[in-house]
Amino acid sequence: MYAIQLDLFKTQEQCEIDTLRIELAKVKGSLDKVRKGTYARLNENGKGLLDHEERLAIVERFICHS
Repeated sequence: MYAIQLDLFKTQEQCEIDTLRIELAKVKGSLDKVRKGTYARLNENGKGLLDHEERLAIVERFICHS
């Protein structure tokens, strides 16, 4: 058996504050996901850039030595 206390006497302001806190938590979670996704894409782009720079260096080396 669980004991649950119901808040029957909350004021309108307290209800609004509770609602805002819940919404804020949802927004924060969403922003965290966006931030993580953005940094993941930046890292992926950085790796691709390094790969292209290495390939360019190899091509330039062969052009200069030919």
